[in-house]
Amino acid sequence: MTVQNTATEKYLDTLLLYFEEEIIGEGYFLGLAKRFLDPDQREKMTYLAKVERCAAERVRPLLHKYGLKPRLDIELFECAKEDIEQSFSLGWNGLIDHMVESYPNYMPEFQALEAMAPSEDIADLKRLSAHEVAAIEFAKLEQAGSKGSLIPLQNYIANR
Repeated sequence: MTVQNTATEKYLDTLLLYFEEEIIGEGYFLGLAKRFLDPDQREKMTYLAKVERCAAERVRPLLHKYGLKPRLDIELFECAKEDIEQSFSLGWNGLIDHMVESYPNYMPEFQALEAMAPSEDIADLKRLSAHEVAAIEFAKLEQAGSKGSLIPLQNYIANR
């Protein structure tokens, strides 16, 4: 991996996009938490929302550093509405299966962001990437019926 010393326009655009996508993700999981009636499922969706917020907050200082201005949370939450309805229609097991199947596909994108980052930003970006690992691990544990499926999410939040 080549270490970058300067922030390119592509890096800055991607950083802003990924920050905003984490806020959209928070809105998405909060929206799902409102729809699932089971308290355990609501709690799990709320934890996923917290993980998304923690991931975003981890890179917020980088946005300030580069003078990047994200859209307001309310605008970003609005972006999640269609996905909330579509995902809720899958039911709980279908949603978890979808997470297990699709979330690993995001890892190369996070790794690509790290690869184009200035070296001083990499530690924060690795924590951003780690949130996806936690979400994937949660989904796999949940799919397997583990009572400890929240542990990866709780650990991520505790170690932000």
